[in-house]
Amino acid sequence: MRDTMIKIAFPTESELGLKDSLSQHFGHCPSFTIVSWDSDSKSVKNVEVFQNQGHEEGGCMSPVMALKNNGVNAIIVGGIGMRPLMGFRQVGITPFAGVEGTVELNLKAYTENKLEELTEASCQH
Repeated sequence: MRDTMIKIAFPTESELGLKDSLSQHFGHCPSFTIVSWDSDSKSVKNVEVFQNQGHEEGGCMSPVMALKNNGVNAIIVGGIGMRPLMGFRQVGITPFAGVEGTVELNLKAYTENKLEELTEASCQH
């Protein structure tokens, strides 16, 4: 049986879930909203929010590892530096460039294949 559930992370400004705004800077976002998406039924199965522990211990890689440990498959960001971008790619989390707006708007764009996958060449920093 094929697993159709994916977990998508969004750096966010608060704890509003799908209605929250996408943070424009991955490393300094207050929280992460994680959406569990079922690609077969094309529906949200779960939304959870957790606080970003930031750059304290582990630097830029601390949030990367926290998301990996939460089973995240993809992340949609407003902005990201090269080190965490490479970190996501190394741990198997695919990063995408988000659009300004809510988690819900970005989730819709993602599920419609309208977001660009980020690579070393596309990094803004």
